[in-house]
Amino acid sequence: MEEKAVYEVDMPETNAPKMVKITFAVPEELHQQILDLASAEGWKPAELHRVVWVLGFNAYAEGSNKRLVNRNLRSKSAKQVSE
Repeated sequence: MEEKAVYEVDMPETNAPKMVKITFAVPEELHQQILDLASAEGWKPAELHRVVWVLGFNAYAEGSNKRLVNRNLRSKSAKQVSE
């Protein structure tokens, strides 16, 4: 196994958000498609991974919010019918 040297660098102060490194597994074919797309768009793979993560979360949150609104509307409707 190769050993790589680790360098400490003093980073300037920034107002950028703190980042969290997340490790997860995806099918190799999907990962290759993401890398190909990143290359075609001229993006670094990490940038595209962040976009996919954010857009995926957006899609999930939107669906979750719709389910919550629908549940609340059904609950209000049921209360009105029973009164």
